[in-house]
Amino acid sequence: MKEIKVGIIGAGGIACSVHIPNYQKIENVHVVAVADIKPEVAEKAANRFNISNVFTDWEDLLKIDEIEAVSVCTPNAFHAEPSIAAIEANCHVLCEKPMAVNVAEAQAMTDAAKEHQKILQIGLASRFSPGSLYLKDLIDGGRLGQIYYGRAVAVRRRGIPSWGGFTRKDMSGGGTLFDIGVHSIDHVTWLMGAPKPISVFGSAVTKFGDRHDVINPDWGAWDVDNFDVDDFATGLVRFENGAMLTLETSWASNIENVGGSYILGTDGGVHVVGDTVFEQRNGKLVDTPIELPSGPGGHETEIRRFIDAIRNDLPSPVDPEEVLNVQKIMNAVYQSTETGRSVDLS
Repeated sequence: MKEIKVGIIGAGGIACSVHIPNYQKIENVHVVAVADIKPEVAEKAANRFNISNVFTDWEDLLKIDEIEAVSVCTPNAFHAEPSIAAIEANCHVLCEKPMAVNVAEAQAMTDAAKEHQKILQIGLASRFSPGSLYLKDLIDGGRLGQIYYGRAVAVRRRGIPSWGGFTRKDMSGGGTLFDIGVHSIDHVTWLMGAPKPISVFGSAVTKFGDRHDVINPDWGAWDVDNFDVDDFATGLVRFENGAMLTLETSWASNIENVGGSYILGTDGGVHVVGDTVFEQRNGKLVDTPIELPSGPGGHETEIRRFIDAIRNDLPSPVDPEEVLNVQKIMNAVYQSTETGRSVDLS
């Protein structure tokens, strides 16, 4: 089996909890280098996972010729530059979500991967849960008929991140929309068959994150004084094929935690966190139980699919063109917020 050597750019929480340990589960895959702008963070990761090469500059990591794959686990504002540089250095790239902070960066990443014929996979692990893969096959097989509507929901009663740069626009580019909203939007549009978005109307606002009187019991205090991103976003998307999508995402709302992907078709519908297909059969309304399979979590599977694509010369397990459209939707929500008008993407 072909050996694959991996470099990690950004050695924080997602690198150490998801990327490195899941690479190390795969036979003949070796994480050989790690880079982080904070030397203590890079050293800690290297010591924990027995990684031999440690850098504070990711450009030095890319000078190691035998590295064939790179995970980019930096804050959102620093996804595009190292991803493009890694592709140009003849590496395949798994970049954490969101793809970038704006459409121009996402387009540049997509173009680089195409030009250099390298895999660019974005870390959208929701696609790879056993239940999601099962339902994707069910939908693609026509069980639900024509898909005409999706609803993407990721609403927390309280769940404002209190670590990293999530609440700073200069680091993250956006708030809840870029953090958990991206997963929901991508998941629903993927299940719908990735139709092309043609218009977006939406609003992204701050209602809780800039207040000192808001409790955040599970995740603790955050930097209220420097909070400058959205903590609630909603939108309506129209697709080229006539289908529609609504989205709701929030780090803090006075409602119970609500989440999941809702898909409506002419022959049936599903709520992806549930275990039922709602159908009409023989003149009756039927609730059909389905047994979702068990298996590795989405993060482990996304890493395995990435490596498998490299070894077998397969396309990216997450088509960057599809994620580029997700980026267009999210940035259009911000643009619509500023103008108060629908944004034309056609």
